[in-house]
Amino acid sequence: MGETTSTKSLERNPDLVVAGVYERQIGASLERVWENVYDWEHLPYLHSEAFTSIALMDSGDWGWRARVEMKGGAEAEIELIANRAAHHYVARTLEGGGAPSEIWTTLDPSAPDATGIHVEFCVQPMPEDALEKLGQGYVGLYTLLWSQDEDMMQTRTTALADRNLRQPPGKASPQETTQQTETITLGTVDELRARLPMHISMGGHSFRIVEFQGDFVAHSTECPHLLGPLGECETAGGRLVCPWHGYEFDLRSGKSADDRTYRLRPAPGIEIEPSKGLVVASLLSHGRSGDSGPGNRHGSP
Repeated sequence: MGETTSTKSLERNPDLVVAGVYERQIGASLERVWENVYDWEHLPYLHSEAFTSIALMDSGDWGWRARVEMKGGAEAEIELIANRAAHHYVARTLEGGGAPSEIWTTLDPSAPDATGIHVEFCVQPMPEDALEKLGQGYVGLYTLLWSQDEDMMQTRTTALADRNLRQPPGKASPQETTQQTETITLGTVDELRARLPMHISMGGHSFRIVEFQGDFVAHSTECPHLLGPLGECETAGGRLVCPWHGYEFDLRSGKSADDRTYRLRPAPGIEIEPSKGLVVASLLSHGRSGDSGPGNRHGSP
C-alpha cells in the first residue's frame, strides 16, 4: 500500500455511527503500545477467545492488512492504519463479518509507563436498542483484549529491563573471554520429582526443569522472538508453544519446531551422579575474565 492510500484511508467513513466508547489507562509506555498495535501476529494466540487464525496480506510503516478467522467460523479482512505522529489509528473490517466497520483509537502518553486510550466503535446505522447492545459487546470484548495486551506489554517491559541488566558494559575481546561450568545440586531423584516443575537461575538466566519421557529436562523460560514467557507452557508431545505468538520449540534441543528459525537459549544439562544418587544441573557459560556475576552475562538475542 502506498503512502497516499494510507493517508486517505485515515478519513472516517461518514456513513457509520458510534455504537460505543471505551476509555482506559494502560500501564505501559507509548513505545510498548505502538509495538503491540503493529503486532498482528499475536491475535490468535494471546486473544484466542476472539480469533482462531490470521494470514498477513500486507504490512509496512503504515500498518497492516490481514485475513482473520474468528470464533464461530466467521472470516473477515481487517486493515489497520496508523498515524503515529497524531497518536491514533483505525482498524477497519473491509470484508466479511461486521463489514463495514471502523474502530478508532487515540493514544495519550500520560506518563513514561502509562498510556491513556480512547476507543470509538463505528458501525452501520441500526435501531437504537441494537446499537446499544452492540456497543456493550464491543466494550466487553475490548476490556478483555486490552487486559491481555497490558499483561503482555508489562511482562515484555520487565524482560527487556532484565536483559539490559545482563548486558556487559563492553564487548570482550577473544583473549578476555572465559568459559565456566556452573553446577547446582538439585537433590535426590525423589526430592527433585516432588518439586517439579522447578525453576532455577543459572548464568543469569531462568530455566525450568520438567520430567519428560522418564528424563529430567531443562529449558529456557524466555522465547527468543519477543521474550515471551515459556515458564508455564505445556510440554505434551515434547513441544513448547509461546503463548504470545505461537512459536514452537523442541523441548529437548531447544530448536525451532515450526521452521521459524528461532531457537531457545542453551539449557543446563541434567544428570544423576551414580555414586551419591544426586541430580545435578550443569551449564557451560561464557563470561569475561575477572567477572563472574550474573549481571555480566549476555542476554537473549
